[in-house]
Amino acid sequence: MSNVLAEKDVAAEEQVQTLEHEMECPRCHDLMTLCSDFDCLYYICEDCDFCLYTIKKD
Repeated sequence: MSNVLAEKDVAAEEQVQTLEHEMECPRCHDLMTLCSDFDCLYYICEDCDFCLYTIKKD
């Protein structure tokens, strides 16, 4: 049972590592920065105020 939990922890860590801290804005091509609210992650472009939310997979 603990082996299954350890595998889930490793998978979760690998999934988090794939998120980029910055990405190109699809609207104005400036940089979007990764931000976090209490329970969600999103990218925001300070230049054009475009906001892109991430979806949490279960």
